[in-house]
Amino acid sequence: MNFKNQYILTDKEIIPPNNSVKIKINTFNLYIDKETKYKTYNNKITLIGFVFHGYNSNSEEEILKDILKLKSNERLDEIDKLCGHFVLITHDEKINIYTDASSSFKVFYGKGEGNIFVGSDPKTLLSFHNFKKHSDKEKATFYNSDYFLNNRTKVGKDCRYENMFQLVSNQKLELENLLEKRVFPRKRREEKSMEEASNLLIPIYKNIISQIEKKYTIFTSLTAGYDSRLLMATTKPISDRVKYYTFKLPHIKEDFIDFTLPRKMTKDLDLNYRLVNIKELDKGIIKEIEETYDLPKIRPFQQYNDIFPENIKPNILLVGFVSEVSKNYLERVKIKNGKDIVRAIHFPDNIYLENYYQNWLNINKKTILNYGYELLDFIHWEQDISNFAGQNTYYSNHYVNLFSIFNSREIMKIMLSVNPKYRDGKNTIFFRYLINKMWPELLNYPFNPTFKDKLILFMKKIKIYTLYKYLQIKFHKNGEVK
Repeated sequence: MNFKNQYILTDKEIIPPNNSVKIKINTFNLYIDKETKYKTYNNKITLIGFVFHGYNSNSEEEILKDILKLKSNERLDEIDKLCGHFVLITHDEKINIYTDASSSFKVFYGKGEGNIFVGSDPKTLLSFHNFKKHSDKEKATFYNSDYFLNNRTKVGKDCRYENMFQLVSNQKLELENLLEKRVFPRKRREEKSMEEASNLLIPIYKNIISQIEKKYTIFTSLTAGYDSRLLMATTKPISDRVKYYTFKLPHIKEDFIDFTLPRKMTKDLDLNYRLVNIKELDKGIIKEIEETYDLPKIRPFQQYNDIFPENIKPNILLVGFVSEVSKNYLERVKIKNGKDIVRAIHFPDNIYLENYYQNWLNINKKTILNYGYELLDFIHWEQDISNFAGQNTYYSNHYVNLFSIFNSREIMKIMLSVNPKYRDGKNTIFFRYLINKMWPELLNYPFNPTFKDKLILFMKKIKIYTLYKYLQIKFHKNGEVK
């Protein structure tokens, strides 16, 4: 197998993967690709990937040391404050595994023949145990469908193998019994004004950007949307040292708004900007990718394959991912059952999907609502963010250091504390408020000025869009799995 960017944790005696380092964790052995960043402290806690603290500039070793001093919920509070791309394993007593807020550094786990396997990709686990594909008729129908094979988007914590699962956002894994437990939310949502939330958020943004700038050469993604504009605003103090960029795929014309608007903004503001032309990958590279990951999406590899020059400081590419959680992305439509969820998240009608999300609803609805949060925000977070944004971030890190400065549960908690009416996905008043406080000149340019977005804004203005979405979810068949 190709072990690049991978890790495997198991209690089975295995032949060590090529180019790996070994760490003993109680009765388990952890093997990590030598090129992957990792840090272990006092043989009690291990970090795979990289982190920054939201409120201080402690080193990764200091962060690990501080976590070990804490107990129970205090430990969870500290992990919430971390921002980065990481898997965190605490093994001072029982072994617990945590991921970052978007589950961008992947954790897949399963059990076979009495042994436990935890790794970064289904293909990694398959290299050490013969997990079978689902035999359940409804699951097999979905996982063999053209829809799944073309889109390759996973379903919540499930994957296409029996007895193998993914640890998604807001969960931890107790290794001894392979038991998942929800770790967020733990406290009731306290609503804050935009001013109160911004006074908490902006210092965190500045602190994280400051820490990144000391270690890396920063590239920052720009499009015509809200997420990248908010990200851009956080870089204002160091904008003369940031390299802004937009990706252009071969089939998209140069007059597309995601190209023309960033070009105008950066020219007007005299910033360093580059439109990066993406080329098709050759068959050899695609073969290497397919040998490393289980049914990977190719586009993230295509975007980040060997296109950024080497610098004295290592490169890091910043993106606006995860901030979408706070934008009412799935609107405020009422959902009553698993079928409603399937349609709300734009999956095709399928009994397996309906059953999966009905079960998700049964397990999570009471907790999320009792803590004062919106179900659709967490459905979006634990489906799209984990399995689209988070997955793409993981694939991208095959070639580059890529992550979002919003990838922190502390940041998401504060952003979600603002009233939903200020966080509409098509007219995100709260994002505008934050941008105005950090870099007001960026508000001189429109957000997503496309016909579709203008039409949706008009429908919202005359108060028919919620009804339209409700009818779409209730009566529109969004494709069928055959």
